[in-house]
Amino acid sequence: MFIELHRKNDAYHFEALNEQGASLQLDASPSIGGENKGFRPMETLLAGLGGCSAIDILSILKKQRQAVLDVKIQISATRRAEQPTIFEQINVHFIIIGQVEEDKLKKAISLTKEKYCSVYHIMKETAEIEYSYDIIENEEDEISTEESVKFETQAIRSQMERSQQREHSSSIYLTSSFMYDDAEQARAVFAGEETGNIYSRFTNPNTSEFVNKMCLLEGTESGVATASGMAAVFASILPYLKAGDHIVASRSLFGNTFRIVTEQLPKWGISYTLVPIDDVNAWEQAIQPNTKMFVVESPSNPALDFADLAALSALAKPRGILLNVDNCFATPYLQQPAKFGADLIVHSATKWIDGQGRVLGGVILGKKEIVETAFNFTRSTGPALSPFNAWVLSKSLETLALRMDRHCDNARLLALYLQDHPEVESVKYPGLSSHPQYELARKQMKMGGGLLTCIVKGGIERGRRFLDALQMMSLTANLGDSRSIATHPASTTHAKLSEEQRLAAGIYPGLLRFSVGLEHIDDIIRDVERALVKSA
Repeated sequence: MFIELHRKNDAYHFEALNEQGASLQLDASPSIGGENKGFRPMETLLAGLGGCSAIDILSILKKQRQAVLDVKIQISATRRAEQPTIFEQINVHFIIIGQVEEDKLKKAISLTKEKYCSVYHIMKETAEIEYSYDIIENEEDEISTEESVKFETQAIRSQMERSQQREHSSSIYLTSSFMYDDAEQARAVFAGEETGNIYSRFTNPNTSEFVNKMCLLEGTESGVATASGMAAVFASILPYLKAGDHIVASRSLFGNTFRIVTEQLPKWGISYTLVPIDDVNAWEQAIQPNTKMFVVESPSNPALDFADLAALSALAKPRGILLNVDNCFATPYLQQPAKFGADLIVHSATKWIDGQGRVLGGVILGKKEIVETAFNFTRSTGPALSPFNAWVLSKSLETLALRMDRHCDNARLLALYLQDHPEVESVKYPGLSSHPQYELARKQMKMGGGLLTCIVKGGIERGRRFLDALQMMSLTANLGDSRSIATHPASTTHAKLSEEQRLAAGIYPGLLRFSVGLEHIDDIIRDVERALVKSA
């Protein structure tokens, strides 16, 4: 007796065919109550064994991030001569198409036989069951890889495996912990021998979906999600350093990142050197024998200056120095630092990734062996992203490209308007040729981004009056929102820095930062014009 199973649509749906051309639809096996077109009872049992085994094996491989493109199951069986209604020998042969590590496939088969497939445990009482496999690498047919699927499609179509409820949108797993089938499975998961969720402070299906999607979009191997952007910044720095180490950091850092570098790290015996973001020679001269990390935001907050990421990587890699890049302002849609050699990529997902000012979140991305350090640190210290926030952020990524296109268009038009205004001393926007690093910005970013700065005449008091005169724009401690936001950094986000530190970071008394939203550009410009007139 011989039957063959083909996967239909997703991992939970198979079609079984026998030698006579009869078919059986298997829906969420081991339930075998799908549409039956001529399958006999004993063939249906074999189909249930194949479907049940396949679902468990594919689920385990997916958790281990194995790229299974397709699977086919061939089942041959012999019956006992004296009892034809009982199987004597069954061979289940898997043909796996994709990039799959053999040891992980062997482990998945072993776990399926030992723990998971209920049909196997029933049928092994009367029959000898053997599992075999072939792995076929077929790179030409990889229609779901990063190289062939566009950013927008990845952001929308990458999600966790469907449950047996066959939901279209990912479910929310609001649970603190996860259960095990038995004591041995609990031991194996805790020991790392079997992949699985333990506790939502460590991993959760929603946080895993968000991290996996961010890895796809940034082009990295691994990641870890955190409760906020600053938790991600901190966890991307501290666990990689020890007393006696040294870091080189850009002077143009977000205020809280600046304070971590200059106030917190020295408490643990970690020294630092601050350098101009755009001076590669200064970065090189600042390197010491104990330098372990470069820390940079590019574009910087709020000055919108750029680091030459490829040049910094060329300095760092031969010396074993980690290049840590905050990519919050650009998002993975506009810039992918890993392509320029970044080892760690950090985001405040609260900003553009959420895009509507609803939730907090952060993420650290990079190579698996590097990110593992941050994962272990966050697992122990506890800055876990909530499952609900992770669900929101993952759904938000579906519209990131669409939103960033509009943000960039509006920001460029507002910058063009401001650069010719008599009450404005200067405008800085990466998408305009007037930006001092325009060519580098074009090299590293797809478009100019949704942020711009300008310096209004009249200094710090004019800046405050301008904010008070706005009627539509929001005054809030955030950016990357669908609603346009105006900020006066010298009196708010960077007020705790000394004047010398602010000037070194490019934060002048009259500097205004605009996070340009998704409103109609005519309304944005009208609000800015009205405030410039009233604040004069």
